[in-house]
Amino acid sequence: MTANLPEKTYTEAQLTRATVTSRVIGWLQGGAVVLGGAILLRFLGWIPVIIGLVVAGWVLIKLLSRSKNQKDEDEQ
Repeated sequence: MTANLPEKTYTEAQLTRATVTSRVIGWLQGGAVVLGGAILLRFLGWIPVIIGLVVAGWVLIKLLSRSKNQKDEDEQ
């Protein structure tokens, strides 16, 4: 599909600018996530957050640890 397109070459200045821009955008996104989490925690409080973490941990443990009987059944 891209066989007919000419190769695009970038200058060192363009690559440097793209790298810096992507880092700035990454920092802004990270800051927005932290700010959003702090606001959410402020409105909800600790109890729902702790319950959510416990449920997520339980599901993760269930997915990662299967009993020996289930492993034997899967092999047959």
